[in-house]
Amino acid sequence: MTSRLPRCWVPPVAARQFGLFTPAQALAAGATSAQIRRRRGSGRWRTVVGDALMDGGEAAEPWRRAQGAALTWPDAIVCLASAALLYDLPVPDDGTVHVIVPNRRASRGGLVSHRLALGPRDVVGLGLARVTSLDRTLVDCIGRLPKDAAERLVTWAATRERINRAALAAAIDARPGAWGNPQRRRALKDLSTGAYNAAERRLQSILRQAGIAGWDGDQRLQLEPRVVIRADVLFHRERLVLEVDGFEAHGRRQFQADRTRQNALVAAGYTVLRFTWWDLVDRPADVARQVRTTLARLARACLLVRICSRNARISTIRRARRRGVGGAWAGRGRGVGGAREAQPPPRICRMRSRRAATSRS
Repeated sequence: MTSRLPRCWVPPVAARQFGLFTPAQALAAGATSAQIRRRRGSGRWRTVVGDALMDGGEAAEPWRRAQGAALTWPDAIVCLASAALLYDLPVPDDGTVHVIVPNRRASRGGLVSHRLALGPRDVVGLGLARVTSLDRTLVDCIGRLPKDAAERLVTWAATRERINRAALAAAIDARPGAWGNPQRRRALKDLSTGAYNAAERRLQSILRQAGIAGWDGDQRLQLEPRVVIRADVLFHRERLVLEVDGFEAHGRRQFQADRTRQNALVAAGYTVLRFTWWDLVDRPADVARQVRTTLARLARACLLVRICSRNARISTIRRARRRGVGGAWAGRGRGVGGAREAQPPPRICRMRSRRAATSRS
């Protein structure tokens, strides 16, 4: 007679496997095939990926799916977008687990198999699973994700300084004809120019064609100890920032983040010009003219500030000389407390002597 299992029963081994187990482990712990079948059918146990099961009331997030892949295929290595999700990279989640396997095998149960060559430093351990390293994951995703998703990933990783350009260049050189290298070469070029999407590339092209110089792309600005902002285009001397709004629709969170960044830049003394995709496509001449006009105005303002600062310094020096501040003479006689004040320097004494002789004559 089959013993009745408690409603919340799972094999004890699940406690060491992040709440996951396989049907074979459930059988070994005392459950019958019929009990396993009924619990899976009722939803009390649910399939995570491959052969891995878990309690039906818990979520199958990317971490657990990766551990489930390791339980199903212990020799598999989690890769591509599945590995990127473990590193909190902004990639789409299709609900499957992409794995690299040493031999040809059919994909099944949410496991998608790939045959890719790996180096000795390309694999790290995360829990039960083996996962491609961050550098290798970025290289793979940049080449194999759809174009828009790859551009967003490059932008995100570059602005947070999490991308290794040397690793990307080495991957391209190691296999020049590999699938995805055109996108990787584009990403490498974007990293050198600081333009990570079509809108930023178009803005930089407009500036070059208009002969506007003195700018750099994707510049890191430390406004406060804990406030770091990346400027799409920065004119260092004039403190002018150009920002680009792409043609994708921005949600409420992104809209607020853009305004917060702009307020921080203005508060720090920067001038900000924002351009939309339609500005860059339909009115490139107006964009160039507006940038050039703003630069001229800021240059005049900088010159005026320098002149005023110079005049203020000159006035301060003259007042100090008249008053004897900073070691200059302060006149004859006694000072405070009866102490003898500093006498005029020899040069000034000679000038006074000549003036006195002239007046007597």
